[in-house]
Amino acid sequence: MNSQSLAATADAKPQTLLTPRVAVAIVFFVLGLGLGLWSGASASILQRVGMSAPLFGVAMTLFAIIYLAAMSSGGLVSRYLTLRQSMLGLTPLLGAATAGLLLAPSIPLLFIGLAAFGLFCGLLDVIMNSEGTRVEHDLGRTTLATFHACASCGLSVGAILGSLVAVNIGDWASAFLILAAAGFGAGAVFLATPDRGLDKASAAHRKDAVLFTRALIVVGLVVGVSIAGEVAAMTWSATLLQAEAPRLAAIAGLGAGFFAGCQALMRFFVDRPRLIFGDRRMIVASLAVAAVGFLIVAVNLGFAGSVLGFAIIGFGCGAVVPCGFALAVKRSSFSHSAALSTVALLTAVPRVPAPLAMGAIAKYVSVAAAFGLFAALLVAAIVAMLVFVKPDGA
Repeated sequence: MNSQSLAATADAKPQTLLTPRVAVAIVFFVLGLGLGLWSGASASILQRVGMSAPLFGVAMTLFAIIYLAAMSSGGLVSRYLTLRQSMLGLTPLLGAATAGLLLAPSIPLLFIGLAAFGLFCGLLDVIMNSEGTRVEHDLGRTTLATFHACASCGLSVGAILGSLVAVNIGDWASAFLILAAAGFGAGAVFLATPDRGLDKASAAHRKDAVLFTRALIVVGLVVGVSIAGEVAAMTWSATLLQAEAPRLAAIAGLGAGFFAGCQALMRFFVDRPRLIFGDRRMIVASLAVAAVGFLIVAVNLGFAGSVLGFAIIGFGCGAVVPCGFALAVKRSSFSHSAALSTVALLTAVPRVPAPLAMGAIAKYVSVAAAFGLFAALLVAAIVAMLVFVKPDGA
């Protein structure tokens, strides 16, 4: 089924609320919810199993490596399974992996849980983004950032609930919530997502097509820096806030919650500026805002100041990933899955060492100081975008 027929089908049934766009948005929300629940509950889980900051850095490095390896395999998976088939299988598997991670009773099982979580998060991430770009193409308008906004909403809700539930009820309640949400997401995909066949390359028979172009390499590295910062804000914010105000442990998820909430707000409204300014300019401006947020967190202004810093980081990082993914698809002659898998592979350069660096700096200096590392990396990313990536239309 081509894009014209899909659009015609959508127009022919305006009364249908559950559309391909809504279905993939729900999947984005489910992935964000899982990450948020883990983020909000992580500080309590680490205390429960007795994991130190450096060891947590090692665990998150393992998570990042598996996540990236899984994302990089998306292009291979799309050769054998359609996007619909992949989302139908991966969404409930993500729910099960998240539940297992939240209930991990020991350090070894926490490592195993993070490995499984990273595997299914990474695979679903690239598949749902590929589906998102296909829906954007079918609709004929920018909408990818809105999908990422749904993920940020899930992250915000999960982060706030994660800490509240962990302290006041128990992680079993969070596990039940993510299992129910994942089941609902798989049902939405089953009912509304069309099976378009295998994800074909747009230049499958061109012998001169190059996958690792300069633009794709730089975009991959820049997106990697942004995601590394996002992961740091999500996974270390609760630890930082709990250390700054132990009496407020039940709301330590506010850092990740405000980060994700502001990120979602930005993403809901970023598609219009994308049309006006272009993806490249949006990425540069967003990186600058995020750098300011990281500096605020790094100077350690206390609980309220850190929450404000995380909110600014959310605003700044909001546009980078969706604009980066959209730019990568535009600048590549290969399939959507192949282009996004290539970007995912390149993000490993900053993402893999970042958790280890965070853990080491947190131990020998402070968690707040570790966030200063990302302010410097974001400035370098801005320079790379301005120097090595041509403006849109150039």
